[in-house]
Amino acid sequence: MKVTNKINVLVIGGGMYVCGRGTDSYGTILPSLLESVKKKIISEISFVTTKISSANILKKKYNKLSLLMDVKCKCEFYPNKLNKQNYLNIAKKIKPDVAIICTPDHLHAKICISLVKLNIHCLVVKPMTTNIKDAKKMLKISEKKKVICQVEFHKRLDKANLELKKQIINKNLGDLLYSNIEYSQKKIIPEKIFKKWSTKTNIFQYLGVHYVDLIFFLTKYKPINVIAWGHKKYLSKKKINTYDSIQVIIEWKKNDNSIFISNHITSWIDPNLSSSMSDQKISLVGTKGKFYSDQKNRGIQIVTDNKGIEDINPYFNNYYYNNNNNIFFDGYGIENIMKFIQDVFLYKNAKRSLKQIDKTSANFKESLISCAIIEAVNKSLQNKSTKIKIIL
Repeated sequence: MKVTNKINVLVIGGGMYVCGRGTDSYGTILPSLLESVKKKIISEISFVTTKISSANILKKKYNKLSLLMDVKCKCEFYPNKLNKQNYLNIAKKIKPDVAIICTPDHLHAKICISLVKLNIHCLVVKPMTTNIKDAKKMLKISEKKKVICQVEFHKRLDKANLELKKQIINKNLGDLLYSNIEYSQKKIIPEKIFKKWSTKTNIFQYLGVHYVDLIFFLTKYKPINVIAWGHKKYLSKKKINTYDSIQVIIEWKKNDNSIFISNHITSWIDPNLSSSMSDQKISLVGTKGKFYSDQKNRGIQIVTDNKGIEDINPYFNNYYYNNNNNIFFDGYGIENIMKFIQDVFLYKNAKRSLKQIDKTSANFKESLISCAIIEAVNKSLQNKSTKIKIIL
């Protein structure tokens, strides 16, 4: 069978991750889609944003990037209010095959469920949602409609993390004992870039959840208990009512009842002069060895008059020049979004089954784990750091 059925994509959101709004970058979603256009997988892209100004910024970014990449694709921009469900009217009008949901955390479940009911395949930027009840609703409707639904947990594709998974599977670390994770971002994130909704989320829910999913992906252990502590000092003085930092201890259990502990320290009050947007480290200790990865220090440092000192991660999302001096993007962040697009493309062309796709993705069923932990962490924070039992 000749594969000919390209797909139409609807992106809901127009912020930093979509197009690099507020920065001099192009984000991650927009470059990924244009790379998919080059591979002749996508035929049309549409964007829904909450404001006309957001749509205008996105349009300028798209026009400039498509020129730099020498890519042509039909593209439409719809500035509408999400809380009036106009995104749903747009979806009914254009009938996309795929929707990528990149909105504030608390909107994920409502938007996703309404789109899946229209038989639209969905990729949700982490977290899947904020509680296990909504997560189960999302899973149930996706299974009923038999559509591909995934969460954008790109750390599963980072080669450093895949090396750790290899060490675990090959039993080079022995029996797993504990892991320490530190993950932080600059103050500009809650103070400026996400200021309008940073009080409706927290740093663990928005960012730390990446490493919750990663621990599950690496070990396949099941979480049983959670306890969390939070600090409100800096951001509260700026009249932003959310935690500066959150420390979470998760107790995991293997099928043989052996226990593994992960300690997650997350914050978003790093100095804005930090050499990278994110600072992240993970160590994992077993009875036979220790794995340590500084995922900020990738070995490349740039010092310039314009930007000062930068520690860049070229393996997540970076652009390069080809022989014609057009740019192309590569990295595990790009690869992760393109994989979802390709999954739908192959499914639509009867080249891959839902079962096959689920085996190689952060599907909704696996993502119930991270949603249950988010809910437990929020309960622990609300109840003076009480230990909360995980219920799946």
